[in-house]
Parts: sequence; C-alpha cells; structure tokens
Amino acid sequence: MSQNEQFTKQYDDEISLVDLATIFVRRRRIFFAVCGGVVLLALAYALFLVGEVKEYTTLVQLGEQIEDGEREPLEPAATVVATIENRWYPEQQALYIELENSRMPFQVSAEAPRNTSLIKLTSKASPVKAEAVTSIHEKLVDHIVRRQTQLLERKKQTLEQRLKYVNEYLEGLSGQESMGEAAAQAVQERIEISGQIESLQPAETLVVARESLDNKGTSKRLIMVLAVFLGLMLGIVATFMAEFIGKVRQELAESPVK
Repeated sequence: MSQNEQFTKQYDDEISLVDLATIFVRRRRIFFAVCGGVVLLALAYALFLVGEVKEYTTLVQLGEQIEDGEREPLEPAATVVATIENRWYPEQQALYIELENSRMPFQVSAEAPRNTSLIKLTSKASPVKAEAVTSIHEKLVDHIVRRQTQLLERKKQTLEQRLKYVNEYLEGLSGQESMGEAAAQAVQERIEISGQIESLQPAETLVVARESLDNKGTSKRLIMVLAVFLGLMLGIVATFMAEFIGKVRQELAESPVK
C-alpha cells in the first residue's frame, strides 16, 4: 500500500470538524430538548423550592470588671459560649420539640469575637420563621444576662465586704498614735476597692435577632448559570450518544448478527 493510500485511509477513519457540525445539526432537536429541559427544571426549582434566607444576629455585651488595672469580662467569653452550646441551646431545642412536635427548623451558633467582651448569636432562616428565631434568641439572651447579673452581684458583695473590713480596720487605727504607714496603705486599698465597685458594668443586650439586608441562601442567579452550563454539557453528550446509537442500529440493519 502506497503512502498516499495510507494517508487517505487514515483520514477517512477520522472524524473532521465538518462531520461533528453535521452530526450536531442533524441531532439538534435532541440537544435543544435536553438543554431546555435542564434549564426549565432548574428554573422551576429556583422559583418554587428555593426560598429567601436571612441571617439573624444577636449581640450581648458581657458584664465587665477591672482586674490588675485592665477591664475584663466577669466571666471568660469562651466559658459563656461553651455554656450556650452545651446547656442552654440544647435545652431550647428539647423544649421546641416538646411544644411543636418537630425539630427546630434553624440552628443557633454562638461565638465570641476576638478581643471583645461580646457574645454573638447567629441563625439563618426563612423570614417566615423570624418570630421563632427571635423567641429563641431572646431566651438565650435571658440566660446570659441572668448569669452575668448573678456574677456581678457576687463580685459586688465580695468587694463591699472587703471595703467593710478596710473601714473597720481604719476605725481601729484612729485611736492609735503611730498609724501613718498602715493607715496610708489601708486608705489606698479602700480607694482601689471603691474604684473596682464603681467600675463594675452589668451585661447589656445590644441587638436581638437583627435581620440581614441581603439574602444568605442559595442564589437563584447562580442556580440558573449552573443550569445553563450543565444543560449545554448534557445536550452535547446526548447529541453524540444519539448519533452513536443511530450508527449502531444502521450497522445492525445492514449487517444483521447471525
């Protein structure tokens, strides 16, 4: 076989771009049917099954005190977050199931922003569930504030008791002749304790279940873009699969299997 004949045979066995275009045009109905079907299904899903999702945020400022000249929370924020996640939030979940006979349709996450005395509660839910989200957040906030109030009162009582002892000590020194250095130290301690009492700050609820302005759910636009891309890919695959099946049937018709 000559070199020209080998080249001709190799060229005949290959599929050219013209052949591909011819196949695509001949099977275009399959392509448009598959691509259009995928896009229509995605459109129906985006319109009727994908709802709007909002993020709801609650912020609580923990009670604070002054320790060693620095302002610190009455209780470490990490401890408050752990208590929410392992005690108060599970209790609210169980209560919701008991009252509604269904699981809570949203979750509540708690975190402590770094370098702050804040506790942040967030939930993502449909605006239809906004009232339920607000109710759960308010109950968790109530637990936090009540706990902080108890700690504040306990700290205040301790400081007031110390201040009482210092005042009694100063009264005992008042009748003595040599009380200069001891009295000065006691007076200084009384000033420090009084400052600590005045510096105590109660917990404060900054915002409860504030609704985000933008949608936090799956973007309908993204769904449609992905649907168009997927529809094109599946349409092309279906087109050439149909051509392949047609060729196989043609070969079987011309040369039946014995």
